[in-house]
Formats: sequence, C-alpha cells, structure tokens
Amino acid sequence: MTSPPEQPFGGREFPRLEDLPSQADPAAPVDYPTNYPPLPPPVYPGYPGYAGYSGYPGYAPYGQIKPPGTNGKAVAALVTALVGFACCGLSSIAGLILGVIAMRECRRTGQEGYGLALAGAIVGGLVTVFWALYLLVIVGLYATGAQ
Repeated sequence: MTSPPEQPFGGREFPRLEDLPSQADPAAPVDYPTNYPPLPPPVYPGYPGYAGYSGYPGYAPYGQIKPPGTNGKAVAALVTALVGFACCGLSSIAGLILGVIAMRECRRTGQEGYGLALAGAIVGGLVTVFWALYLLVIVGLYATGAQ
C-alpha cells in the first residue's frame, strides 16, 4: 500500500492574491483609541526625581571613562628630575613638584603614569637634596678658608 506524498501546510494551499479582498490604503493614518492614560511627565538630570539611567539613586551604569594614554605631567616630572643632574638641581625641584601633582591626577582620574610620577618625585627629591648638601659643603669650605 502506498501513501500519497506529503503536502506542505497539511494539504492546504494559500489563497491566490487575486482572490483576496481589496485592502484599505496602507498609507492611511491609524485611528488610535483615546482612552489610554496620559504619559508621566519627563524627568531630566538636575531635577528632583531623576535617578540616573537605571532608577537607582547614585548608580551610573557606564562608569567613568578612563583618559587615554600616559599622564604628560608624569613624563615631564621624570624628565625634569633627571635633567636636574646636569642643571645643578634647579629643574629637579620642578620634577619633584610635577611628580606630586601627577601622582594626584593619576589616582583621581585612573590615567596611566603613576609609576613615572612616583619615580619623578623620588629622583627630583634626591637630586634636590644632593645639590643642596653639595652647595652647603662648598659654602662651608669657602667660609672656613679651606681650599
């Protein structure tokens, strides 16, 4: 015994498009019901009731964006501290100050360069102390008359 071949859709076919009743204009405006409740008023940042994106107070879903690259003050701190060896310690004072400022910035913003800033502050401080002691010894020797 043979069975008839299976037909798609359970043996039923779709009606022909020519046989379908004519449709209304698809570009005609839609008449929406008027009994919907009104929308709540919008809430903007800075106004009472604004709770961020998620509805939880104080929650920022995207977090703070980390600035790209290395902090420029950190690089400048290390360079000026190292140049202080050749410049009698004058630029190492700037390296020490820039290093402290750059460390604060790196901690606050999360930017790269905290290690460079720390190295600049340490080298700047050591070079400044070295040159200050050197000048004190020279002035002391000159004052005592020892040559």
